[in-house]
Amino acid sequence: MYSYSLNSLSVFYEVVQLESFSKAAEVLCITQPGVSNHISQLEVQTGRHLLKREQGKIELTPEGKIIFKYAKRIVKIAEELEKRIKNMHEEVKPHLNIGTTPTYSRTIMPELLGSFQKTFPQVMIKLDTGSSEEMENTLLSSHNDIVIVANPILSKKLQAIPFLKEELVLITPKDHVLSKKESISLREIKNYPLILREEGSATRKVVLSALKSMRITPSVLIEVKSTEFIKEWVSKGKGISVLIKGSILEDEKRNLKIIPLVPPLLLEISFLFLKSMKYNIWIQKFIDHMRNPAFNPFLQR
Repeated sequence: MYSYSLNSLSVFYEVVQLESFSKAAEVLCITQPGVSNHISQLEVQTGRHLLKREQGKIELTPEGKIIFKYAKRIVKIAEELEKRIKNMHEEVKPHLNIGTTPTYSRTIMPELLGSFQKTFPQVMIKLDTGSSEEMENTLLSSHNDIVIVANPILSKKLQAIPFLKEELVLITPKDHVLSKKESISLREIKNYPLILREEGSATRKVVLSALKSMRITPSVLIEVKSTEFIKEWVSKGKGISVLIKGSILEDEKRNLKIIPLVPPLLLEISFLFLKSMKYNIWIQKFIDHMRNPAFNPFLQR
């Protein structure tokens, strides 16, 4: 660390430039005793007597002249830095690296990102996809700035802000024996081949946790990363699955039967970001925009 205070150097510079403790106090918006304290502190830190006051005049000592030359340069650089920071938004295009699951990248992100970019066209957005667990890890590695995931694990380094709740439903082929039911318990599916999402998926964790609480070991046919693959296999009669209701599109309902679960299983979707990034202006603008029903129709469903 430096053996002197940069603030005290700045005060010292103003006193010498203005040749007055009182004028320096006025310019710096501090008290005159405060100015005197800064000068005394700088003299203690440097171990040198820097100023002498005689007959109302302020003069630099030989050591003070040397310190003043550096103080002048430092103040100039600080002013340049402050000006550069104020103009930085014009020099560097703001950007957001956003992560979410493949399902949300297909079902909700196109409309939401379109709305956000229409409001903030100056922001460059990069969209990343993966399982909820993978997306959380991208925050810890600083690969993404913010992610939208379900039921986050929550490292102590991460901040979660709830966004919306999603219902999980059973999907079967239209001609499946269970397709006649209006609702169903997870207990009733234990003997049927189940197609599960991959390790790290929030949907998988919720389903397996619910089954475990009932002391049920499911008959797992296959584990798949792609929701589209799961729906295709189910439509062809190769098994049943539990997915987010919102992930089944209208045209897919011709081949799939959606059956509500009783009791219902819900996923809590959250914004997730590093706590150290909570003051990032674009992360906050993105969250505020997404939580505004005027811009986000998915909050109404």
